[in-house]
Amino acid sequence: MKINQTQSIKQAKRKYSMLEFYYKFYNKKFKFKSQQLANEIKNILDSEHFTIINSSKDHIPVEYKSGLGEPLFILLNNLYLTIRKNDGKNHALLKKYLPELKKNPTSTYQFADFFSGAGGLSQGLINAGFEPAFVNDNYLDALETYYFNHTLSLDRFFNGDIQELFNDFNSYKHLFEHIKLVAGGPPCQGFSKANRRNYVIDDESKEKRFIEDKRNILYKYFVELLALINPDFFIMENVRGMKNVESEIEKDINDKTKQSYSFSPLTIDAQSFDVPQSRHRYILIGGRNFMFMEGVKQTLLKRKKIKSQYNLKDALFGLPEIATNPEIRNPDVDGEIHGYAIRKTEVPLNAFLTDINNGRGSAYLFNHKSRYNNENDLEIFRRLPEGANSLHESIQDLSKYKNRNHIFHDKYYKLKSSEVSKTITSHMKYDCHMYIHPTQARGLSPREAARIQTFPDDYLFRGGLNSSYKQIGNAVPVKMAHTIGQELMKFYK
Repeated sequence: MKINQTQSIKQAKRKYSMLEFYYKFYNKKFKFKSQQLANEIKNILDSEHFTIINSSKDHIPVEYKSGLGEPLFILLNNLYLTIRKNDGKNHALLKKYLPELKKNPTSTYQFADFFSGAGGLSQGLINAGFEPAFVNDNYLDALETYYFNHTLSLDRFFNGDIQELFNDFNSYKHLFEHIKLVAGGPPCQGFSKANRRNYVIDDESKEKRFIEDKRNILYKYFVELLALINPDFFIMENVRGMKNVESEIEKDINDKTKQSYSFSPLTIDAQSFDVPQSRHRYILIGGRNFMFMEGVKQTLLKRKKIKSQYNLKDALFGLPEIATNPEIRNPDVDGEIHGYAIRKTEVPLNAFLTDINNGRGSAYLFNHKSRYNNENDLEIFRRLPEGANSLHESIQDLSKYKNRNHIFHDKYYKLKSSEVSKTITSHMKYDCHMYIHPTQARGLSPREAARIQTFPDDYLFRGGLNSSYKQIGNAVPVKMAHTIGQELMKFYK
């Protein structure tokens, strides 16, 4: 994982594709991931009616041949040639597979994203005018999603624990020279309602202090890197429970940065940013200019009184009707019944979709597919009216949890079309029983969940179905990040 500055400069002169991402990060799975990629590209070329072109020349790095084997190397070599010969660099989807897309940042307004996940916070900041310059996450599927959907060069991605990055910071220091903003969402399990003993009361100060458990300590490496990078601003996003130790966080930051920052802490519901979802989060924004930060704080606090102009019905608009996957042991298979990870089809727009897609249409629909459910679940999905949960009388003869209704009252919940969605969480990777579609007997698809999180429709989540749910549930709503980014950009504009 370690690279020196000379190596990095040499790498920066190269261009990177998905193959090189797999070559760098997936090691023993390089061939497996590359075969999946070949199948994916073949399907897209087929949907575009492009004939695969054969060539004896090398159009992908020859060093991959030993890892791929000759048949797969030849196939991928021909696929990449075919993309280029069919003007792939100007194709909305095919260009994402090409190394020509990747580049180093050039903007004056660069940011680093730690604990980036699939890139919800980053996408919002990009929409506000910032440019990513460094990305870190230890979940490789999420990092692959980020890499595929953005243009940042591969040498600026770090897959691993933030503590490793801190310990080897000198190898990457040159990549942070022009950073104006550091953003991130340290893992939040230690601050959730389910972990009520994540702090103790200090005997002298009587203030709440962290219990030093691994889930809580990761934020401190975020603070350590903040002090080393020394940006104009930072954004730290987390669950509401983090507010319990707000004073310690601010003290840690001031100690490490020599009291360089003024703080704007905010606990707010995402629907105040026109996100069709009730999602309460804690956001700590820091900046060097006290008066400017007070203005940011007051502007964002005013949004607390705003309710989203969009509801669930707006987010679900125009998507094809699908059923559940009939195959219990094959969650990632595509099909006409339950949908596709990638499918060429026009999807109509409404005001909400025009908003999150920045006015762009799309010829492809991504991640709109459903998982398997047994017949008992399907009958529950059919019977429940919108807004009803496990306690509803219509399903009591089907319930397996009658004796534990006080615990499992929200085991099932059917969403209401006319309201904002309940909080999208990573629990969806296990099941979508708490996210039943309001008019179809199934849980929400990843695409529907992504729309609720205000990701644009051309944002393709990579990895399997369950991984997509996890990435989407862990993300920061794009529109919320966009609004915060806009406020910070005012400092420069």
